[in-house]
Amino acid sequence: MRILAIIACTFFLVPCVFAQNWKQVHKKDDVKWAKATGLDPITVHRLWRAASTVPDEKDDDSRIANLDLEGLAERHHVLLVTYAGEKNCLAITVFRQLSEIKFDKVWSVDKAPDGTSFCDSALDSAYAGAQDGVINVRVPTSAADGSLKHVIYAYDWNGITYRFAGQKEVEGR
Repeated sequence: MRILAIIACTFFLVPCVFAQNWKQVHKKDDVKWAKATGLDPITVHRLWRAASTVPDEKDDDSRIANLDLEGLAERHHVLLVTYAGEKNCLAITVFRQLSEIKFDKVWSVDKAPDGTSFCDSALDSAYAGAQDGVINVRVPTSAADGSLKHVIYAYDWNGITYRFAGQKEVEGR
């Protein structure tokens, strides 16, 4: 009987020990990205929550991959890239900065036009950034010969929203 009680306690406690403390992880992310951008950690946290699709923050495993204040600055837009899940799939969100602490969500995307997600592969990581007003999402793929290739999806502003502007395949990193 004692052995059964010990086994039952072990099965109950082991998941608790190995469970991720998402609140602490997100707090560290907030501080890291606040230092990198000059934004307040509370503002970074609000942006992350506004981009999230998970209702309960405690259950949200998404992390910030990129917070870019420069690449879309001509329109007062801010790019927030988050990743989540086993394959670190990206979600790209754009906010319009109204003041130092006030932002409105303008646009988001988490899948390419063909319906595939922007995920890491065994070969390389997916990445999203902005330059000169254009958002580029780089997703690793492999060629038939096993070489590393990336598909780069471009999104640009049409005056109302961001739209898919094309894609290209490039070799290597």
